[in-house]
Amino acid sequence: MSDGGVIVLDKPAGVSSAAALHPVKRAFPKRTRVGHAGTLDPFATGVLLALVGDATRLSSLAMGLPKTYRATVRFGTATDTLDPEGTVVAQADPGPGAPVGLAEALAVFLGEREQLPPAYSALKVGGRRAYALARAGREPTLAPRRVVVHAIELLDARWPDAEIEVTCGAGFYVRAMARDLGDALGLPAHLSALRRTAIGPFRAGDGCAPEEATPQHVRPMLEVVRAAGVPEVAVGLEEARRFCAGSAVPAAAADGPVAVTTGEGVLVGLGDACGGTARPRTVFAAARRALA
Repeated sequence: MSDGGVIVLDKPAGVSSAAALHPVKRAFPKRTRVGHAGTLDPFATGVLLALVGDATRLSSLAMGLPKTYRATVRFGTATDTLDPEGTVVAQADPGPGAPVGLAEALAVFLGEREQLPPAYSALKVGGRRAYALARAGREPTLAPRRVVVHAIELLDARWPDAEIEVTCGAGFYVRAMARDLGDALGLPAHLSALRRTAIGPFRAGDGCAPEEATPQHVRPMLEVVRAAGVPEVAVGLEEARRFCAGSAVPAAAADGPVAVTTGEGVLVGLGDACGGTARPRTVFAAARRALA
């Protein structure tokens, strides 16, 4: 039941998230599924979770984990992509030093709020990616989305740059935060550098370079489940077999989504608990093979 897990990668700058997976795929047998949870733009560095084998089915859980970034916002210049890879679209003198209201402007981002996604994003508008429309000279119409910031802090202000640490939920665009922070201060701004230091408990310091990834770097799928706070229901081998076959198993102390594990703490699948039982929603192939 070990045919899957997560590898913590420390993605370098200059490669896409998809390209960062190429050396990881070469480290495993052909036809092994390898995906990632939470895209990083090519200019950005840091934690990229590579999901291997059965763990690809945990993508939604992994993507829902809080993410921590160290972002450098440059004031006085705005780009069409809101990052250093775009074309400059506005410039202004940022002044000799950081404005007095910088920390107060940052505090506004804390908690839940509406955020307008960047025009250059992978969101779909009428069946097409927003960035494809933007590159074609058509301004995509995007609706604001509800996002959450758990923590935000000004680390340093070497004007016209400000280094900010932010911990946020899914769907938050740090590029959009740079734009909005500039707007709040009356200055054009863009995100000039970005490093993702953590996704949930998975930290950049624990990661390896993509070309260094091996099967020995795989961490158990259960780490993702536990990081997401999904309750665990431990069952015996016979109950695990029944769960794999599509039958419900006892889950007296749980209600809602659960992770079904063996007594040894090995993940069998995900289910939905109600009325004292858990019915299977996802059963992992490795579990089926091992319990057959």
